[in-house]
Amino acid sequence: MKQLSFLFVFLMFAFCEVHATDLTGNSIFLKGNSNTNFGNYEIKELPPVNTDGETMRAFELTYENAQKPVLIYLDERSNCTDYIVRSKNLEVRYACKKASFGVQLLSGKQMKYDPEINALFLSEEEFQNQKKISEGSLPISAALGLIANYYPGLLKSEDLLN
Repeated sequence: MKQLSFLFVFLMFAFCEVHATDLTGNSIFLKGNSNTNFGNYEIKELPPVNTDGETMRAFELTYENAQKPVLIYLDERSNCTDYIVRSKNLEVRYACKKASFGVQLLSGKQMKYDPEINALFLSEEEFQNQKKISEGSLPISAALGLIANYYPGLLKSEDLLN
């Protein structure tokens, strides 16, 4: 499984264009193919946002075949970074742990949607499949690329981004 995850991350970077600046500008821009019906994607960094007293880096994920963007907020901890991913109908967290990177439901003050409403739009089968996408922690650009490829599968219906 570890070799398969490494191979997927390698192939993802082989098929996407990555432009990352992290010296003074601290901005990230990614382009690639989502390998879904949503087609190509772009991720661009937005100005940081202040949410519940925390300043978080923010990104906008857009797909060529979807009208609504997906927002991604970085919840940076000392040893790992989690990604709060929120579209018009669904919010989840892609969390890194010591041994894995995968999806979780949001809880606590970071939740914006009612859990019962959120559940109406979430594909439970795909949610279970995405609980462990990769081994260990990932660089931000790699994690964002994985989110762009995996997040559409969490939607019960493709029209949820239109």
